[in-house]
Amino acid sequence: MREITKTVSISIDGKPMDFHLTKLDAFSGAALLRMLSTMPEGENVANLFSWLSDKDLRSLMAACLEHTEVQLPAGWNPVMTRGEWSYPELEHDTATCLKLTVEEVLWTLEGFFGERASGSRPGTPDT
Repeated sequence: MREITKTVSISIDGKPMDFHLTKLDAFSGAALLRMLSTMPEGENVANLFSWLSDKDLRSLMAACLEHTEVQLPAGWNPVMTRGEWSYPELEHDTATCLKLTVEEVLWTLEGFFGERASGSRPGTPDT
């Protein structure tokens, strides 16, 4: 069976937190590829924030964060739902949201870019 989810750990205020990533669906993944096709040659995918327009960056981050859940004591909780914060603790945490976006992009497009996509930490694949 194809793996479409994985868990990554990101430190927030010195405390590791687990996040569950689900790959973007095929249509969203194709749109992501089209967006990344304009990326300057030799650029690392992790640097994508520096050249995206504000509109594209917001769209990309929302799509990625809507496919991300955070592990809380009561279980997995979505980070965003329909463009609204479901886990408001991240609303003003730019660094963590950018890290999660990069992780989601790299996970969704795993194998597409080879060395260009380097920089992702290994996660724990789930089924």
